[in-house]
Amino acid sequence: MSERTESAHTDLLDAIVEALDLPLPSIEEADERAYYRLLERRALAVRIILQINRTVTRDPCVAVEAIRTRTAEEPITYTPFEPMKGGEDR
Repeated sequence: MSERTESAHTDLLDAIVEALDLPLPSIEEADERAYYRLLERRALAVRIILQINRTVTRDPCVAVEAIRTRTAEEPITYTPFEPMKGGEDR
């Protein structure tokens, strides 16, 4: 595998992780629902993009751009969880 191809595949893996690595939501029910909806939409988008990429272009750079574009279109809109002061969680 050439360095360019290896780098492109590394970028693809990075894009997938960035799309799916969401901060945990606050304990509010609405935030938890928003978190799961967003995670589900992003996972579905990643799966579709990868499937299309495998059958059409097989160029990881195309998939990277598509995943990053789609991730930017689906921003985090819920309140992320913040640990309580004093070092204790929840």
